[in-house]
Amino acid sequence: MFVCCYDARETAAGHHKVHDKSELGTRSHFRLETFPRNFKTRLGFLDVKKVTLADAGNYTCRVDFMTSQTMMSLLQLTVHEEIQDLEVFDAYGTMIGKVVGPYKLLSRVMLSCRAYGGHPPPVVRWMDGDRILETSSAQHYSAQSPSERGEAVRVVDVTLHLPGLQRKDNGRDIKCVASNTNLTQEKVRVVTIDMYLPPLEVTVDGLDAPLRAGIEAILMCRSSSLDQNTTIGRGRLLPTPRDNGRALTCTASNPKVKEYSLNSTHTLQVLFAPEVSVRLAPALDPDNIWEKADVYFECVIQANPKETRVIWLHEGRELRGDSDDAMMADHVLVQGQNLVLQRVTRHAQGRYQCRVTNTIDTVTSSATTLNVMFAPECKKPRNETVSVTPNEEVKLNCLVEANPPDVSTFCTFVTSFVYVCTHAHGTDHYGVVFCLGSNKAGKQRLPCMFVISPAGPPEKPKSCTLVNQSPTSLVVTCQPGHDGGLDQHFIATVEDAATRRVVANVTSTSPDLTVEGLAPGRDYLVKVTAVNQKGRSSPFTLEGFALKVAENKINNSSSGESSSLLVMFIAVVVGFVFILTILALATRARLRHRRGHPEVNVDKNKLSTGDEAPLSPSTNASLDEIGDGEMLHTPESHTGPLETLEITAQVTTSAAAFSHAKFISVSFDEDLIGNMECS
Repeated sequence: MFVCCYDARETAAGHHKVHDKSELGTRSHFRLETFPRNFKTRLGFLDVKKVTLADAGNYTCRVDFMTSQTMMSLLQLTVHEEIQDLEVFDAYGTMIGKVVGPYKLLSRVMLSCRAYGGHPPPVVRWMDGDRILETSSAQHYSAQSPSERGEAVRVVDVTLHLPGLQRKDNGRDIKCVASNTNLTQEKVRVVTIDMYLPPLEVTVDGLDAPLRAGIEAILMCRSSSLDQNTTIGRGRLLPTPRDNGRALTCTASNPKVKEYSLNSTHTLQVLFAPEVSVRLAPALDPDNIWEKADVYFECVIQANPKETRVIWLHEGRELRGDSDDAMMADHVLVQGQNLVLQRVTRHAQGRYQCRVTNTIDTVTSSATTLNVMFAPECKKPRNETVSVTPNEEVKLNCLVEANPPDVSTFCTFVTSFVYVCTHAHGTDHYGVVFCLGSNKAGKQRLPCMFVISPAGPPEKPKSCTLVNQSPTSLVVTCQPGHDGGLDQHFIATVEDAATRRVVANVTSTSPDLTVEGLAPGRDYLVKVTAVNQKGRSSPFTLEGFALKVAENKINNSSSGESSSLLVMFIAVVVGFVFILTILALATRARLRHRRGHPEVNVDKNKLSTGDEAPLSPSTNASLDEIGDGEMLHTPESHTGPLETLEITAQVTTSAAAFSHAKFISVSFDEDLIGNMECS
């Protein structure tokens, strides 16, 4: 094909002419240059602008000489076109950007890499790093270029098949490389595989040690993967005893793929104080338990750690077994969580608890009440003495304990049965009244007994002691004796120990008496007597009591010397020995004198040698507490003065006991209402 010619004959610059049918058109220009040092050599250049694939082919340079032979030179022009574009498509023909996916595990992936244009036709490869991946055969076809020109170009399409994706393929970069010559730069498209992955590992932090009930714990659910990506979920748990042994599950899941989840399950261990309750054995009816029945209790325990000690309580008192609890039942068996009462008595009723200890705490259960049905029994005391005055009517209060409490009672006096326990005094109605009751559990076995006796003087106060003192006062407290059936009061008489002169006299309805206005530094005798309308008791005497001020005590203790104390001690010992000797001689003489006298028996009392005279029930005063020669106060009855019978009794026991023989005065009226006083 003729392109252009250049006629160098006409002008020095020559004349350039382009052929009308040339495809180069104005894009071509021929120029002739002369070498600077060799004017005979000329070079001809054909410049072509914007070379296209159509410009490729064989070019002939022909030079005609005027005097020489024409010369021709053949030149082949090869045009290389760079790749216009490189695109990646998925299996659905969707163009892919930088990321492909996301895919699930084991998914099959097909990627198509298309190279548009390029001459010579490009070579398209899929590569993983520097490694060429195996692909299908390249397909060549024409298609519209994705460039703005939209012209039809040659397309080279290479497809990559990736079998089941693995966890390691996530984030994997693969590239499509297209190249056709080393004169142009290769084109590369890199795509990253994105995948949905299930959690690799799930752990729970905060359960290394047991939890404590009532103490908040912070738990962390940790999910991790091979790429060190870790997701943490935090939660607060306030454990209760009910949570012990429960399963705690931490679940890590992919919100995009529901089936991609991983669980970590842990059994909670919660430490807590014992939770205890007491219950009767299921076979027992709590409203139908009778005396002599067997009773079984169970202590229901929930504790972690396990209990180390179980104690049974009855009315707050610890049960230890038969040795300490014999009144409750024939046998009391304490066996850990079980309590067995064999053949219970009424003393077994009441509240039962169990006290349980573990390493956390000690807890006592709420009380379970045992209700034992039993026949009526007297409240203590079973025997009660009731003192009455002539023509007095007294109501006897028959107090019994029974379960059920619906009790029917009746009273007997000698052989008479009455249903109202009221005793009307008469001349012959002193004696014993019996009270009996019955309920559904049975009849009362031992009756309540009331001893009806005439009212008399009170008993002597008991256990009088000095509880407080000062230089000018003292406080005496006593236990009252029987009041003789009447209201009593107490008299404290204070005598000077040296002169026997009464220096104070105090009266009180209480057995606690305070005496004031005493002179300091003196020794006193205090006599406490009980008094009622029938007379007075023998006194309780506190002997040898000395009240001294502090200065007297200090002077007396500091002024005495050791020599004077020794002399006093020797004098006391000698005097004591002398008195013992006199008493021994006197006792021996009296014993000899007794051997010649017969025994004396008086009527019903029948006091013989070696016997003691009986005391009246209303008077328990000691015979030793009445001084020799002291006159007795004989009470008068409502009907007149009492007749007094004096009985002399001698007790022949031993020399030491001889001095305790007393006279007994017994007073009687016509109704045989008696009062016995001793002197």
